[in-house]
Amino acid sequence: MQRRGQVSRLEKKHHPLLEVPALSLEARNLKPPHRYRDLFIIAAYLVAVLVSAAALAPLFYAVGKWLLHTSQGHGWDQIKSLSWFMVPLSKTDFRGYFDRAVLVVALVGLWPLAKLLHLKRHEITGTVPFSTGWKQLLISFALAAALLLVMGAVCLWLGACKMNRNPAWFALVAPLISGLVVACLEEFLFRGAVLGILRRTLSERSGVFWTTMLFAIVHFLKPPDQSVSDVADVNWSSGFLHVTRLFSGFGRWNDFVGEFLLLVGVGWVLARARLATGSLWAGIGLHAGWVAGMKYFNQLTDTTKPLRDGAFAPWMIENHCKAIVSPVVGFVPLIAILITGILTLWIARGWRGRDVEKHVLRV
Repeated sequence: MQRRGQVSRLEKKHHPLLEVPALSLEARNLKPPHRYRDLFIIAAYLVAVLVSAAALAPLFYAVGKWLLHTSQGHGWDQIKSLSWFMVPLSKTDFRGYFDRAVLVVALVGLWPLAKLLHLKRHEITGTVPFSTGWKQLLISFALAAALLLVMGAVCLWLGACKMNRNPAWFALVAPLISGLVVACLEEFLFRGAVLGILRRTLSERSGVFWTTMLFAIVHFLKPPDQSVSDVADVNWSSGFLHVTRLFSGFGRWNDFVGEFLLLVGVGWVLARARLATGSLWAGIGLHAGWVAGMKYFNQLTDTTKPLRDGAFAPWMIENHCKAIVSPVVGFVPLIAILITGILTLWIARGWRGRDVEKHVLRV
């Protein structure tokens, strides 16, 4: 029984005299979050990822070599059904294990980061339903792959590339799977989590800029060719030594113009596609189309001596960045990427996902 003078929960909820007005941050003497607070948090997250990957990479390397040695001892490397696993395992050096350690740590650390910042699902993935999203993905994929193949034809015509002796015309499955896996992981991380976080405290333009720069810098980090790769060189400190060599690419003019600017163009197009469509679907399609198209072109062609000697620079330069699957970088691939982005944004005017997302964010 309710005592006299008490107010029931229902009455307390709806009674106008008992309602407490919402106080602004200023009225509660609370400062609004610093404009670049989330950017600093993401930078700290990336530093933590590099340090953790440096510590874990030797362990990953040891486990990988143990698996390879064990499989060879039991004859598993001769089983054709396991070639998809055994062949890459036998060819991966320490740099490859470091890259995988970075990916694992980044994905595992994304959940506590989202919890810390109270990131909502729709801020990462958007609000476009599957019934619409898969169409955006297919259209974007076809557009990206088609324009890259046109660029490949230009490279062949100008003599920057040539057809190899045994082109794998029908080997389509591996490029498609690789393209979709890479696109899903990186779009979820960069255009989903990173851009979603930065849009809270930064303007749309600033969010796109910093997401693009972080994407380009992370992918451009690479050691020189003489990095630790031999089993005798790998110890517990090899990962940290590897980190100190990651910034060497910024000191080479050709690499900066050919590779870094291309990564900036890719990152900008993908970020704009995320905002224009209100979801990750179009970005995943573009990203997967570029990766799959370039991997397919790579297995059909070889670079020529004039390209390797720099005869086409800065328009076409031989690629040395493992994060870029294209054999050719420079202004020609950059122009192809930007044209793809412009066409995608033009087509996206008919996709109303962004309006839906704005409504949800206002609610």
